[in-house]
Amino acid sequence: MEQCRGARAMLGWSQEDLAQVADVSRQTVADYERGARVPILNNLKSMAGALEKAGIELLPDNGIRLSRTRSE
Repeated sequence: MEQCRGARAMLGWSQEDLAQVADVSRQTVADYERGARVPILNNLKSMAGALEKAGIELLPDNGIRLSRTRSE
């Protein structure tokens, strides 16, 4: 949850931006970020993949950083 919000902030993305790139609903992103529910595995993987493709490294213990090999 915190990783998702932080990663979006690093990229300057809105919830809608992430939803579009990950091909999930904005409500899925919003519900996940506020802890209302955990998305189904496919949606969670899609969201993580979208962030990683945009140049975010998701680290253990809720860490994030910009990838050294960030793709534009």
